[in-house]
Amino acid sequence: MAWEGAIAVSEEKEAGFVGSARFLSYRPIGKVDLRYLNYFFQSTAGKTLIKSVSTGTVTRNQTVSPKNFESAVVPLPDLAEQRRVGDKLDAAMDQIAQVKLLKEASAGLALQHADALFRSVERTAPLAQALRVDNQFTDVEPDSTYPVTGIYSFGRGLIKRPAIQGSATAYARFARIRAGQIVMSKLNAWEGALAVVGDDFDGTYVSPEYPVFSLIEGAIDGAYIEHLLAWPELWAKLTPRGSMVRRKRTTPATLLATEVPFPRLADQRRIAKQLTLARKVVEGGAAQLEQLAVLRRGLLSAAFSGQL
Repeated sequence: MAWEGAIAVSEEKEAGFVGSARFLSYRPIGKVDLRYLNYFFQSTAGKTLIKSVSTGTVTRNQTVSPKNFESAVVPLPDLAEQRRVGDKLDAAMDQIAQVKLLKEASAGLALQHADALFRSVERTAPLAQALRVDNQFTDVEPDSTYPVTGIYSFGRGLIKRPAIQGSATAYARFARIRAGQIVMSKLNAWEGALAVVGDDFDGTYVSPEYPVFSLIEGAIDGAYIEHLLAWPELWAKLTPRGSMVRRKRTTPATLLATEVPFPRLADQRRIAKQLTLARKVVEGGAAQLEQLAVLRRGLLSAAFSGQL
């Protein structure tokens, strides 16, 4: 995995540990600041070099050739310059790491907040009081094209997949979904593969492996059920029993029979409002983490192009 940046400088706390033969270890010879080299290998130029000294045709199986690695040529200015670059990058990366920890902690607190709110609800009821199966199946025509939708696990929502030709699928029927409905993956529901259909997915199709449900009007708030579907405690209740869990499926009947926190509509809306605000904070943090990743790449690029 060196070509993905799996290279690091060991510290005192790792002294005495062992690694398998698949982990190459090197010590410096002469005037070398290992921080400088490590940062170089994390940069785009460094990763490109590592890929060039790796063997194997399948990307995931590529491994570094020690002979090729040791023959590779890397930029190595004098020791003072190496230390200057290392010091600047250390300071910047420490700040980035601290911000990242704070953002991740914020996301963790939001999850704890949601868990506490749901657990504080005394009234429970089966989801059958909120949802009903609502598959609108259509026969698959060989000459027709179908925009197909999938579902991420762990509450991450729906996936837009490339449109497929009817002749390219083994399914005889697809279900067309509408905005506001609920979609579940039979195979991965216990891992959080449940989602509310947004406007972007209205009119797309899912296979029979993805049961579709509609909300019972007046029984449940749409925003509340959306947050509830992202609750890990609900996923745990959908875990199939016995061995070979990954091959078992959660049926629509199982989902509908599952007991969930079911307060009055006014309380559902109050809880949903709080959780929506918390989610916006988390989403803002996630956007900032993406910006930090861009900043990190930019700093590394500047460091090894003489601009730092």
